[in-house]
Amino acid sequence: MEEKKKFQMKDLIITALMVLCSQVLYRVLSFLFISPYTMLLAVPIWSIIGAIAYFLVPVKTKNPWMILLFCVLTSIIGFYPPYIISCIFAGIIAMLIARTKGVGNYKGLTIGYMIFCVLAGFGGMYVPFLFYADQTLKSYEKMFGSEYLGTLTKIVSPMTTGMMLILIAICGLIGAVISKKLLKKHFEKAGMI
Repeated sequence: MEEKKKFQMKDLIITALMVLCSQVLYRVLSFLFISPYTMLLAVPIWSIIGAIAYFLVPVKTKNPWMILLFCVLTSIIGFYPPYIISCIFAGIIAMLIARTKGVGNYKGLTIGYMIFCVLAGFGGMYVPFLFYADQTLKSYEKMFGSEYLGTLTKIVSPMTTGMMLILIAICGLIGAVISKKLLKKHFEKAGMI
């Protein structure tokens, strides 16, 4: 049976630093907003490269509550209510999976990460277009212009959203596999592999 680790202040610091790293990576990817076509790829690409920060949290803290904290802090930085709700909900699911399967269970962490990526993508990128279309479109027209908006409205639909959420889940899985290879030494120390 897995040893339960008590809360330590360093767990908060590690989690906060990983959230910061994750957000810096996402902000770097914001160059993809230059085109409506590449804008849709921001979240799938982030799902791949952001996995390292996500997986370092349970590896270093061994505390499932820090997974929830990672998701909550990530959502608050977004300042967008549907994104916040989606990330918190995903964080609760990921934390419960980690508590049930064990914080050292790589498969459980991977499933939790994939759920987090899909719900974060849905709440942050697709809810605005599906449920707040008028407000979002006006905002995008001000930021990017009418030509950008015209292309964007052609490519964003419920069908596109479904396909993109599947792509995000696949990219989350790819990110988990890459993270496992890159963090092999850390996973071995933590007894995860």
